[in-house]
Amino acid sequence: MKSKHEIEEHFFNKLKELYPEIPEGKVSRPEPPDFIIETDAESIAVEITQIHNEKGLNDKFPPAQKHATEDLILENARNLFSTRVGLSLHISIAFTNNLILDEKQRHGLSDHICEIVEREVYGRNLDEYFSFHLRQNLPKELIRVSGYYSPNVVADCWFSAKGKLVPNLTKREILNVIRTKERKMKRYLNKVDKAILVIAEGIIPNSWYDGIESFEQNEFVSQFHKVFIIRYLSDQLIELK
Repeated sequence: MKSKHEIEEHFFNKLKELYPEIPEGKVSRPEPPDFIIETDAESIAVEITQIHNEKGLNDKFPPAQKHATEDLILENARNLFSTRVGLSLHISIAFTNNLILDEKQRHGLSDHICEIVEREVYGRNLDEYFSFHLRQNLPKELIRVSGYYSPNVVADCWFSAKGKLVPNLTKREILNVIRTKERKMKRYLNKVDKAILVIAEGIIPNSWYDGIESFEQNEFVSQFHKVFIIRYLSDQLIELK
């Protein structure tokens, strides 16, 4: 599972690759913004963000907050598994709704998840693809544990099955994130000449967009000089402003 900084770095490099007008220059990470590019002629701020579903009527937490808790649990479980077994797996876990755990409980659940995965991979033929899907005899915080192994895959990925689900990207969601990032812009706008916002698709399957509304170029009004969407799999750059 990539860290927030690694994801931002990935999409920053993709922006430079897909949008040649980005100048070469000295790059820093003051946070905020995520990046500043300084040249002899100008300085450009680049903000990288992702969109998550909004909180449902029966939910206590918005998905982004819930996903952060699940991320901590899975990151700890992945690290434990890496230390004990050292096998690259694709792990998808469905948590129960409105997960409320203290630090000790989170670590306990991470250890339990690690033990579950260890039992499932023990004795497997690592020269062949295999998968497993568990719904029975799980901790009360879990609904499902699924795992996939391929001998040709060297990178691991442990993620929440629901935490980042974004079925479709709509104008309302884009406007919400633009306004949120514009408020943050006030903290650094006096340091740069212009700012660019990148809305990045997630890097795991559950955060890929099923669809995106059709937008006209320059349909969005914003304080950002440019606003883009970058698709993860296709490397598609969509210019919104």
